[in-house]
Amino acid sequence: MLLMLAVVGIYTLTSLNDKYAVSKAKYNGAQLTFLMAAGTAPFLALLLPWADRTLTFTWQAVVCILLIALSKYLEFGMSARILEDMSAFELKAWVGILLFVSYFTDAVMYGFSPDPLKILFIVLTTAGLAMIAISGRGKVNYKKIALPLLLYLAARFGYGFVMKWAEPYISSTLTLLFALIVLAAVMLPAAKPWRIPKESPEHMKGLLIVVLCKIPNAFGLMGENAVAAESLTNFSFIPPMILIVIFIIGLFSKSTRPTGLNLAGSVICIAGILGFQLADIIIGA
Repeated sequence: MLLMLAVVGIYTLTSLNDKYAVSKAKYNGAQLTFLMAAGTAPFLALLLPWADRTLTFTWQAVVCILLIALSKYLEFGMSARILEDMSAFELKAWVGILLFVSYFTDAVMYGFSPDPLKILFIVLTTAGLAMIAISGRGKVNYKKIALPLLLYLAARFGYGFVMKWAEPYISSTLTLLFALIVLAAVMLPAAKPWRIPKESPEHMKGLLIVVLCKIPNAFGLMGENAVAAESLTNFSFIPPMILIVIFIIGLFSKSTRPTGLNLAGSVICIAGILGFQLADIIIGA
C-alpha cells in the first residue's frame, strides 16, 4: 500500500509538472517530448540493477522498442497540445476512458459477458465527462484538441498491448529505456535543446524544474512495475487515485478550482471510475 501511495504521489507531481512545462515554460511538443525522453532515460538507466533485464536479440524486441518510442512520441507530443487548453485533471479524467475500453477489449478477447453494474459505472463516468466538456466549452477548444486527444488516448492504450507482447523478448524496463533513447535522438534536431532556456519565459529555471522532475518519474516507473507485480488491483487503482489527488489540489487554487457544472461532472466522473474499480468487491460481497 505504501509503495502504491508513493507512485500516486510521484505521478501526481509529474502530471502537474507537465502542465507547468506547457503553460508557464511554454515548451512546444518537440521540446517537451525531448526533455521527457532525454530527462527520464539516464535516471531509468541508474535503476537497472534493481530491474528485470531480460533481453533477446530478436526482431520482435526491436519492433517493440520502436513501437513504444512511437507511443511515447504521441503521448508526449499530444499532451503538450492538449494541456495548452485543458487542465491536468481533465486530461486524467479522459484517460479514465481507457479503463472501460480495456474492459470491453478483455470481454471480447476472453469471451466473458460485461457486468451490468460495471456498465452502469461506465455510463455514470461518461455523463461526468460530458458535463466537464460542456462546462469547459468557453475555455477549452475541443475542436482544436479532438485529434490530439484521440491520438493521446490511442498511444496510452497501445502502450499496454506492446508491453504485453514484448514480455518473452525484452523486459518492460529495457523496452522503455531503449525507446526513450531512440526518441530523444530522433527529437534532437527539432527540439534544439541548446535554445530551450533562451526561448522559454522561465529560462534556465524552467529547464531545471522540468528535468529534475524526471528523477521521481523514473522511480515512479519502477514503482509502478513493482506494484503491478504485487497486486493488479492496487495497480489499477493508481490512475483514479491520481485523478482524485489532482482534483483535491485544484480545489485550493483559484485558477483551477472547479465550479458549477464542472464540479458536478468532476465528482460524478470520480465516482464512476472508483465505482468501476470497486465493482468486483461490491459483486463479491
